[in-house]
Amino acid sequence: MGQFTVVVGQLVGFFIMLMIGYGCVRMRFYGKAALDGMCALLLNVLIPVLVFANAVDGATRAQLAANWGVMLLSAVMYLLLIILFRIVAWMLRLRGSHGRVFQATMIFGNAGFLGIPLIMALFPENGAIWVALMSIVDQSLQWTYGVWLCEPVDADRDAGGRDVGGRTAVAGKPAGRTVGAVLRRFVNPALCAIVLSLTLIMLGVGVPPMLLTPLHAIGAMATPLSLIYLGGLFALTRWWGVLRRPELYVGMGVKMLCFPVALHALLTALAAAVPALPVTADMIAVISLVAGLPTMTAIAMFAARRDNMPDYATGFVLVSTLFSLCSLTVVSAAIF
Repeated sequence: MGQFTVVVGQLVGFFIMLMIGYGCVRMRFYGKAALDGMCALLLNVLIPVLVFANAVDGATRAQLAANWGVMLLSAVMYLLLIILFRIVAWMLRLRGSHGRVFQATMIFGNAGFLGIPLIMALFPENGAIWVALMSIVDQSLQWTYGVWLCEPVDADRDAGGRDVGGRTAVAGKPAGRTVGAVLRRFVNPALCAIVLSLTLIMLGVGVPPMLLTPLHAIGAMATPLSLIYLGGLFALTRWWGVLRRPELYVGMGVKMLCFPVALHALLTALAAAVPALPVTADMIAVISLVAGLPTMTAIAMFAARRDNMPDYATGFVLVSTLFSLCSLTVVSAAIF
């Protein structure tokens, strides 16, 4: 019952912020130009600052060594999710941009805006260090593999010169990309923040509270602004079309119900079989809960930034978040 109360409290706040953003756009306080500015501010400033401030404030070199099992479990979780949803997308015959965006919506959960408050409330003693360590794996993958999944597909064109995403080939332009061009896509402020925070932690360099206080204040703006942005995006996109997509229901059932429970059983059995692993029952419970979180809001931002099925991604964010009210309750009952 305690876990249910925490989850409901987070979702109520989430819903209120979404509705404020939705109402502002519907009442024409601002429009698409302002939303584009919010997206740029979030991706280039607020989210990177949030990641950096949480990492350097919550982890030291000694803590990193003592709790690195959380990073190991996070890596295992993402590896299994990537493999699982590549298979699911193939079985559902989702191709090109459609298949990639579907995978992105299912692989990356809302760890930043729903997971962090939930973990901190459930495990106040170790929650901060676990969140910081998990964010290293989570954000590194999200801002590399997640960005790549949300990029428009330029290959696999059909006989008419169009790719599976519906874009026409430019005459004389090579379909492939150079290695340097691909790598430049992954060089972004959030990834730079992760690398910088990891470097400072490994070197044992602390950030003075005088600097961390304003950084935390700036980073704290990311959650409400991202939800207000997403609410406005709901008002401008035809997201409800996703309700007719069968992969929505298959994906939510697999990712938000079956996978977390199965992952908890697998990790518990693995920890019992290999006692030397630096993991605890609470760590396994946290990772299992994170595995069942709804779609990360940044996925909708990535898709909207590249105009690559933004309505589809936004619909997954909204519907999966509403569904999480039930699914997280079931998962919590199964693992706690």
